[in-house]
Amino acid sequence: MSSFAKTAILLVALGGLTACDRSAYESEPVVLKHDLGPVVCQLYTAERLYWDEAIQVPEGMTQAEGNALCEAEGKRRKEALTAKAA
Repeated sequence: MSSFAKTAILLVALGGLTACDRSAYESEPVVLKHDLGPVVCQLYTAERLYWDEAIQVPEGMTQAEGNALCEAEGKRRKEALTAKAA
């Protein structure tokens, strides 16, 4: 494959990634209670659980810990919707 073709494929792939606008899938921020303080989560649709993330964590909590809590909350909400639909 020529260098030009590789560059063209790379540019198309990068363009596709930047065109992904998550705001269309966002919920209102969700506040979770935790012993260290509130964790503010940005959740997305049930099909986009891998995007769920903490947008604010209390002092003493890592971003990764906050993200894990938010991901768990997104999963809990998806399971509740699935159970309700059944």
